[in-house]
Amino acid sequence: MARKNKRVYGTNIYQDWVNSGKLPEVLAFISECAKKLVSQKEMCQVLKINPNTFSSMKKDYPIIQETIDKAKYELKKDLASAMYKKAVGYETVEEDQYIVDKGGQQVKKVHRTKKQVGPDYKALTYLMVKHFGKEYSERYEELAFMAEQKEKANDEEWQSADSEDEEDIENDDSGVCL
Repeated sequence: MARKNKRVYGTNIYQDWVNSGKLPEVLAFISECAKKLVSQKEMCQVLKINPNTFSSMKKDYPIIQETIDKAKYELKKDLASAMYKKAVGYETVEEDQYIVDKGGQQVKKVHRTKKQVGPDYKALTYLMVKHFGKEYSERYEELAFMAEQKEKANDEEWQSADSEDEEDIENDDSGVCL
């Protein structure tokens, strides 16, 4: 007998989550795990289900796979945003709080300092290469030279192959032109 999303005592795990009202909580947990790159195996250990059962559930109940996909998309968006911020630089505000005694009364003072964090060259280069092409690569000239050498080698290969074909035609004793 094939068990599909079944526990030992024969109930559907997903349906248990729905009936008990735990589905939103479980989906939030799955989303958080996916966003933090927790493996499916580790997630299943916490949920106390078999990884194969979980894989079947993702197929049978698309909301589970959609939850995982949405969380991964959000992670991708957050990482891209962080990379962009690092690439272009940003401003931070540091805040110090201290208490000053003024005329017998304690007064809370807040001192804010703005600090400019400059762009990160590696992050900037990565984004430029990724989105606008190889000409922004640190190794652009080296890559261009290597491509030129490869092209030259291919041209020489074709030329030598053409000259061999001409020799074969000239040495052909059959008298038939190919």
